Amino acid sequence: MTPAPRVDPGGERLAAPFLALLPVDGVAISILGRDRTPALVHASDATAARLEEIHFDLGEGPAFDAFDGESAVLVPDLAASDRWPLFLADARMTDAAAVFVFPLSLGAACVGTVLCYSSVAGSLDAAATELGTNLSRAISGPAFRQAMILADDEGADEATPSEMRREVHQATGMVLLQLEVSATDAFARMRAYAFSHGSTLREVAHDVVARRLDFSTLND
Repeated sequence: MTPAPRVDPGGERLAAPFLALLPVDGVAISILGRDRTPALVHASDATAARLEEIHFDLGEGPAFDAFDGESAVLVPDLAASDRWPLFLADARMTDAAAVFVFPLSLGAACVGTVLCYSSVAGSLDAAATELGTNLSRAISGPAFRQAMILADDEGADEATPSEMRREVHQATGMVLLQLEVSATDAFARMRAYAFSHGSTLREVAHDVVARRLDFSTLND
C-alpha cells in the first residue's frame, strides 16, 4: 500500500525552500520521539511519504543515521549502496534513485529529519550539502511546533499519520499483553511479522487493534 502524501500548508511552506534550491524531487519532514518513532509533518508526494514509512516499518535507513549522528547522510545512488539492506530493498521499489537526509537540530538536540529524494542518481556537491544543512537548522523550530499542532488536532481522521502512530502504540500494548513481553519486544515482533508477511507496520497494527490478529496464537 502506497501512503498518500501529507500535504499540510504549514509543512508545505517548510519544504518549499528545499524543493526550490536543491536538485531534489520530493521532501519529507519528520519529528522523531525518544523512541525514534517518527511523526510526519509533511510529505510533498507519495514517494517521499513511502520512504518515510519504510523507515518506520523497518527501523533502519539513512534518516535514523542522520538523526543519531546529527549530521547529513547522503546516498547518491540507492542501487549501488549496501548500507541498509532491508531499507534499500523497499526503497529501490519507489521512484527514488538518490536520498539525502539532513538532521533537524534544535539547540543541542536533534528532533527530527528532512528527507529529500531525487529520481535521478547523483551526488550533492559541498555547497548544496551545506545549504541543505542550513535550511534544516532554520526550519527545526517551526517544524517541531507544526508537529505539536498536528498532534493536538482533534479533527484528524484515521488516515492521518498521527492517528496511525496512535494505532501502532495501541497495538504494541495489546501485543505485549498477549505475549507478556516488553513494549520494545512487542514492537519488534510486529515489525518482524510485517516484514515476513509483506505488510506494512500500520496494516499489522490495524489488524491487531481490530482483533483479527492475535500474536499469542501464532507459532514462532
